[in-house]
Amino acid sequence: MTYEPTIHVIDDDPAILASLSLLLTAEGYAVHTHQSAQTFLDTIRQSDSGCVVTDIHMPEINGLDLLAAMNERRVSMPVIMITGQGNAQLAVAAMLQGAFDFFHKPFKADILLSSICRALMCEDESKNEFSSA
Repeated sequence: MTYEPTIHVIDDDPAILASLSLLLTAEGYAVHTHQSAQTFLDTIRQSDSGCVVTDIHMPEINGLDLLAAMNERRVSMPVIMITGQGNAQLAVAAMLQGAFDFFHKPFKADILLSSICRALMCEDESKNEFSSA
């Protein structure tokens, strides 16, 4: 059985979901899209692996609240935040809560793909460290 990383894309904008899904699928990733943080939280399990790419500004549960919920549930997937309305203070807040990376829309596809690759490598390393301990 080969490991196929799953990328969870969370955004309330259907166009962003579609474009990121197309990009990531073309790169060989399994992609699950979610139109809200709540739908993601309703389906995720603590043992799931992969990476999360999420908008920070969403109705009901925003990206920072999502990070807090994931930490509370001990879901350890790396989270990459994206936003069209961010500032340095918001980026710092996201990183302090455990975000792996932070990008302003529009961003270059190759930069996002590189960040996802690094995030997945870090996740693999941390799971290997945990399993060998």
